[in-house]
Amino acid sequence: MIVPMKKYAFLVYHADYEAFLQKVREIGVVQVVESGNETTDTIQERYVLSSRISDLVRMLKARKQEPRAPEKAVDGIELINRLQELKSEQEKLTHHIAALNKEIAQAEPWGDFSPQLLSSIAKAGYKARFFSCPERKFDESWNSGYYISEISRKQSIIYFVLFQEKDQVADIDAEEMRIPEHSVNELLEHRLDIRKKLAETGRELDEMAALYLPDLEKAKTRVLSDAQYESVLLNTLREADDKLMILNGFVPETGETVLKSWLDETGYVYYTERPVPDDHPPVLLKNSRFAKLFEPIGSLFSLPSYNELDLTPFFAPFFMMFFGFCMGDVGYGLLLVLVGIFMKKRVAPAIRPFLTLAVYLGIATMFFGVVTGTIAGFEMEKIPMFGALKGRMRSDQQIFYLALAIGLFQILFGLGIQAYSKYKQFGFAYAVSPLGIIIGVLALLDIALIKQGGIISKIFLYISLGMIVLWSDPNLGIFGRLGKGVWDLYGIITGIFGDTLSYIRLFALGASSGILGFVINSISLPLLDSIPVLGPILFVIVMVVGHGANLMLAGLGSFVHPMRLTFVEFYKNAGFIGGGKKYKPFSKNES
Repeated sequence: MIVPMKKYAFLVYHADYEAFLQKVREIGVVQVVESGNETTDTIQERYVLSSRISDLVRMLKARKQEPRAPEKAVDGIELINRLQELKSEQEKLTHHIAALNKEIAQAEPWGDFSPQLLSSIAKAGYKARFFSCPERKFDESWNSGYYISEISRKQSIIYFVLFQEKDQVADIDAEEMRIPEHSVNELLEHRLDIRKKLAETGRELDEMAALYLPDLEKAKTRVLSDAQYESVLLNTLREADDKLMILNGFVPETGETVLKSWLDETGYVYYTERPVPDDHPPVLLKNSRFAKLFEPIGSLFSLPSYNELDLTPFFAPFFMMFFGFCMGDVGYGLLLVLVGIFMKKRVAPAIRPFLTLAVYLGIATMFFGVVTGTIAGFEMEKIPMFGALKGRMRSDQQIFYLALAIGLFQILFGLGIQAYSKYKQFGFAYAVSPLGIIIGVLALLDIALIKQGGIISKIFLYISLGMIVLWSDPNLGIFGRLGKGVWDLYGIITGIFGDTLSYIRLFALGASSGILGFVINSISLPLLDSIPVLGPILFVIVMVVGHGANLMLAGLGSFVHPMRLTFVEFYKNAGFIGGGKKYKPFSKNES
């Protein structure tokens, strides 16, 4: 659900304003509506600094060092500058090593030659030229016509040096190579020195990650908070010759108590009212523990607008079901559950909800694995220990129809949500058309498939057509409604049909995952008996690699395609608008 907001207006005397603002930030429940977009160089510099600190924090976190308390405090700016220097030095050394590796690869075929010796040969009137040539193109007659010294052979390529007098012309069908500036040994020694410097830089960064990472994260929070504070101060409305400061903001009803208690105690003047749609209030979601796990998925598309329903609790069970439908394997589902449970206490608190979500998705995968009768690509009916389930698994045709039935149910459910939402926002007249679509689809289902309603279903079908055509847009006159209603009717019929067919992907993805698992088993099982000793080892390797790859592919498809069904089919039929802005209160914990 979306937490209701209150719109606040604070009137403060200018001499008291900074103290007032500090306290508001300390309470941390007001999302400030800034009066303009003014900024200063100082504010911009703070945002740039916070970006720099964020990069440094990510770099230090990647080093994964055990935290230790520093022996003495350090200057924050000096710390940031030193870290920036180390980061730049690390990048420079890394690039240098990459360049040296290329140079070593080019010089390696020529061995440990002496550039000084080549210089002496040149002073004596001779020129050394470096060539490479495929073995099949090398002409042995070159050895008798020229002074040639073969240096090495690598991957069927001959590397040789030709010595000639400066005025001599050599007719050789080979590629002339650039003479390396340094020998391989010199380059290797240089690379070793660079690696030592890189290791020293790494050790210093490890030390700073262990000692100062918490301080750096606090500094980032403080810099962002100060930037926001200055921005709010700069963009506050000023009236009565700048003597009266006016601050507008939004406060969730769940967070009003502390704020109102302080305001009433101190005597500051304020006004509250419920926001109207044109105010564009921020959105704060509050859901059950289960639905909250799916909020990050919904936010990938958009937050709901303040005045509509939060669809998270409604799509969450469907998403879980769709994921299980797409993967549909008891073995894969059990693996997701075990990994989620095992890793939950071994990761950062921010990651734990995602592992809990993985457990729920794994349970759904196990359930649909039982429905389809699949465990790690094997048919459960053929495994003796699952004999009690024999005959209870569904056939491919039944799974196909189940996918369509679930899809149609979600579409009708979405239309029901749309009808309720329009009724709450605009009145019953606006809910008639989506209700008509639901009645019409159910009547058609009975007429075409169930055949239980008889003439009653036909009557309801005509009623639904009237509801759709006559209430397509209650703002129009009768002729406008008729024209728009007939036009909309065509889109509704084709849309419902097309949307329902989209759910075939649930069956297709589940079937493809099962087929790949079956193929992997078909390849690996013969290895047990066909190859002595190595057979069982190869069997394990093929099973682990094959099912690991299948699990990753199936997991990706099982996540992406339910998201597509949610954001396209379900959101569209539920009348989702979106475009909401996340609630971000003015506080010291700004991040």
